[in-house]
Amino acid sequence: MAQDLRATGIIFFLFFGFTFFKTLLFDYYAFHQGFFPTMNESTDKIFASIICKLSISLLLASLTFLFNDKRWMILLSFIIDAWCIVNLIYLRNNNIMLDGEAFNQADILNGFSGGFIYIEWIIDLLFLLLTALWSCIFIFTTKSDRVVPLWLISLFLAVVLRLLGAGLNNSLGNNLLTRDGREYVFGWSFANTIKSTSILESPLYAVADYIEVKSNKKPYHPLSQPTKEHIKPLINDGVYQPTQDPLIIILVESFENWVFKEDIMPNLYRLAQSEHVLYADNIHPQILGAPSADGQMIVNTGLLPINAGATCLHYSHNTYPALMKTTNEHSVCLLSYDMTLGNQTEMSPAFGYDTTIISSDVDTILFAELNRLIDSGEKYIQCITHSTSAPFKNGEQSSFALPDGMPRVMSDYIRSFNSFDEGIKVFVDKLLTDSEMKNFTVVITGSRRVFHREKREQMQAYCEQSGLDYNVESDVLPLIIYSPRIQGNVHYTDDAYQMDVYPTILSLIGMEDYLWRGVGANLLDSASTADRYIKVGEVEPLCDRIIRNNYFATFENK
Repeated sequence: MAQDLRATGIIFFLFFGFTFFKTLLFDYYAFHQGFFPTMNESTDKIFASIICKLSISLLLASLTFLFNDKRWMILLSFIIDAWCIVNLIYLRNNNIMLDGEAFNQADILNGFSGGFIYIEWIIDLLFLLLTALWSCIFIFTTKSDRVVPLWLISLFLAVVLRLLGAGLNNSLGNNLLTRDGREYVFGWSFANTIKSTSILESPLYAVADYIEVKSNKKPYHPLSQPTKEHIKPLINDGVYQPTQDPLIIILVESFENWVFKEDIMPNLYRLAQSEHVLYADNIHPQILGAPSADGQMIVNTGLLPINAGATCLHYSHNTYPALMKTTNEHSVCLLSYDMTLGNQTEMSPAFGYDTTIISSDVDTILFAELNRLIDSGEKYIQCITHSTSAPFKNGEQSSFALPDGMPRVMSDYIRSFNSFDEGIKVFVDKLLTDSEMKNFTVVITGSRRVFHREKREQMQAYCEQSGLDYNVESDVLPLIIYSPRIQGNVHYTDDAYQMDVYPTILSLIGMEDYLWRGVGANLLDSASTADRYIKVGEVEPLCDRIIRNNYFATFENK
């Protein structure tokens, strides 16, 4: 018995040690700031992080005492490896990690079909090598099949749960596991939540998030009177006249400005150089959790999504101000994918779209359908592309010549947008030649950035070594707006933000007196951009409170 207990103890401490080291290793490779959450964090935050990693490692290691056959612990190790590796890949692809949002919203899981292009072999294989090492030690250590008494199991679990509670600095419960609870405890950034806890706890969060979203029982947080007074200048609580100006919004998946060059995208570039066009090449993205859906949220409503991200899931039943609500005419949302992505079933009506049409992710077909809708008399349309989503398979349709040796993800991305440009050609030709469209306002912009910092640095290094004129260091988005109200061709080069798109559009469709003016600045008004009423650093928490309070429900009947 003593020998069996000794062997089981060895397995327990081996598993615990290797698992704890993997959580530290994950933090190091995911956030590139050493074995602590951050060296600038307070002592209690560092302590909480280490305690959480210790406690979850203890909890998993305690399973050693529950298995008669200890070889199951090897399988558990490989499951842990798989979870860490896919999260590293997903982080490189989407700048976030797998949580409940990823499972509730299918579009932010896209990219795994070609996820091998995001594998960094030396780093990712290190997790598997650690498991192989501890497994070899295990095999040569024992073949014990005995079980330790239940009182010892209980003692270990009690210690683990106590440490878990101390590390999280809160009582255990559903509120702690939900995204709202985590944000309250650890601040605005979900990435910081993982850094302050452990990657191995996130499966618990994913389950809680899923239940919370499906139950649709989100708490509201009333606005304080000072906050109401602060945003009062942005609210028009009087009567406004509906716009008569036609409007088309085209949101392009993963569209970063560095790829917007004449040789890569000649057709869209031709539009950007035309009369009655505003081209802004320095739009900073402000998406938070559900990339494409959050981008759609900002452009349509002039509100930034909740700080936890994925407003389309958590607050889909809210009342929102929206561009398409400025008209009394019929409006259409044209999608290149199904209604489950971005929760379009609920969000399209919430943004004021009367009809949603599913087309194709082949751009020539999608934009031919857009032209057909215009010819049929539709004047208010949002078109959302998906062809340029990672892993950029759309690039296979392009024959655009690129230098040998270019990183594959970079070449696929460039070719993907070259192919997209060929698809949008039919629409650009119509916009520039069809007299019926001279009164349309057409907005084309990227929904989000796509490349994580490490991948961007690799591409930048290649460009510098090869003498290529590609600046991939910046992660800004392009904005191209055609409108008869724009005089000449305006090239806006100063810093701007996604939140500025909404108020700029309002000014171009003559709706400055609409219910909600937005938190951004009108890019065509130098006074507005020079002295922003809501400062950039104030925007996220302010919009968060507005959305969580469902503030605009009070204006629903106006």
